[in-house]
Amino acid sequence: SLYLMSFISFPYIARVFGVEKLGLVNFVDNVVNYFLLFATMGINVLGVREIAAAKEDTVERNRVFSAILGINIIFTIATLVVYYIIIATLPQLAPYRALLYIGAAKIIATVFLVEWFFTGLEEFRFITLRSIAIKLLYVVAVFTLIDDKSDYKLYFTLSVASVIINALVNIVYARKFVKINRQALFSMRYLKEYVTLGIYSIMTSMYITFNVMYLGLSSDNTQVGYYTTAFKLYIIMLGVFSAFTSVTMPRISAMLAEGQHDNFTQIVAKSFDGIIKFILPLIICGVILAPQIIFVISGEGFEGAILPMRIIFPAALAVGIAQVLAVQVLIPLKRDKVLLTASIIGASASLIINILLVPHLQSVGSAIVTLAAESIVTLTYIIYTLRKKVVKLPFATIGKNALYAIPPAIVCLICSYTIKNPFICVATAVVVGGGIWIASNFKTLREYLH
Repeated sequence: SLYLMSFISFPYIARVFGVEKLGLVNFVDNVVNYFLLFATMGINVLGVREIAAAKEDTVERNRVFSAILGINIIFTIATLVVYYIIIATLPQLAPYRALLYIGAAKIIATVFLVEWFFTGLEEFRFITLRSIAIKLLYVVAVFTLIDDKSDYKLYFTLSVASVIINALVNIVYARKFVKINRQALFSMRYLKEYVTLGIYSIMTSMYITFNVMYLGLSSDNTQVGYYTTAFKLYIIMLGVFSAFTSVTMPRISAMLAEGQHDNFTQIVAKSFDGIIKFILPLIICGVILAPQIIFVISGEGFEGAILPMRIIFPAALAVGIAQVLAVQVLIPLKRDKVLLTASIIGASASLIINILLVPHLQSVGSAIVTLAAESIVTLTYIIYTLRKKVVKLPFATIGKNALYAIPPAIVCLICSYTIKNPFICVATAVVVGGGIWIASNFKTLREYLH
């Protein structure tokens, strides 16, 4: 629902703001999100894992929740101090200060968002209903209130307000499941894991969030608009299997805590097959139809996003494999050092490539950074997994599912060359190509549903 709502509102916003204003808002949001990483550190991974392991024990659940929340509060306060100092003193951020001050509310609200708590409890019905309701209100507000380029500040404020409302609803509903244990609140019980997983998150952001910051500081808002448009489409695609791996992580953590290693292996194998089956045709068809998709989503003036999109999309295969290995295997097994090592390698590569390419290639350079860094991180996970024989890797699955992706790819090629109208071209490719893919995978899809 989160990605679907963004998909509904993004074409409208792109047409109202144009590439320059859209790039400005995305640049500010990414600066806020980068500081948010230092506030939340490893909470989204640590919180889910520890709450999942303790969810049947009410007393322990209260202790875990309180200890992790307490660390989050301390890191958030420290981050806000640094945040205000930097935006008040750094000249490059002077044009964005008004929006950045509004963005501080997002950092504060995220403390009380406690999404990790509900994910650990597997309260996915609540998460889904709340997300849909608040996102619907957000989309209605955007279509009602935003109608001119000058409304970009209001648009950013609405985005921050949606986080605040989510946090208020969550913290009130959390009282049904947990109570604050004052002794555990600032106990620093999970400080080491919080910092370790936090460094992993920050290093990972070097080739995600930091890319936009560096691009904005070394070029202009137009180039940021091109890159973030391509990246948003990529993120929407990733959202499908990111949601899946996030949902299964607490279940796998609970299985390992109970010694159910056979079930763990089966879920991981099915995850590999399912993600690769879905992602390969999306990548291939996305690359083929990039010009038409960019026009449908953003309208005229975003042609500079086509090449970045074609470069970024293949990274989804690397991310799909990495998601399973990291979220479903290494995190539940508490191999945090492996995650940290891989993220440092990826961040180092990202920084070097950013410095070498982005000042010259701009948005295209940022797209290359994303592809290279994601591939390097995934390769690091694969090497470790093969050496330690943690799980069996799905090399045969990739080849088999690549064959199933060929017919939809042919349909997309035919549509791209024969149908001039971008809307009809994309719609035809989705219906015909998607129909062929569903028919060829019908038996397997039916097994997944059961």
